[in-house]
Amino acid sequence: MAAKDAVGRYGERVVAQRLTTLGWEVLERNWRCAIGELDIVAVDHDCIVAVEVKTRRSVTYGSALEAVTPVKVARIRRLLAAWLASQTRTFTEMRIDVVGVTLPAAGAAQIEHVRGAA
Repeated sequence: MAAKDAVGRYGERVVAQRLTTLGWEVLERNWRCAIGELDIVAVDHDCIVAVEVKTRRSVTYGSALEAVTPVKVARIRRLLAAWLASQTRTFTEMRIDVVGVTLPAAGAAQIEHVRGAA
């Protein structure tokens, strides 16, 4: 696995653990279909949430959250619709959250969670 992929997977693990600690139900990690991948699909009360995780080692090239463009959000919407179409369970609400994870040289990961990014 490339170092970049390992950093991304680590960030996704950190976020999944945090969501579970907050009482969310993580249903899927790295769900794939023909049009792409959702990092995390989770339930926050009655709301289904597609969680896009961006992990960076530094902010030299911008924050992790800046990497999520309107084009990326539109793709996540399509992916969440595809995921929902594959399920029998229903939800009263849905949203897209973006979580930026920065890994400093020392210390714990810094997490910035934007709810309802789209």
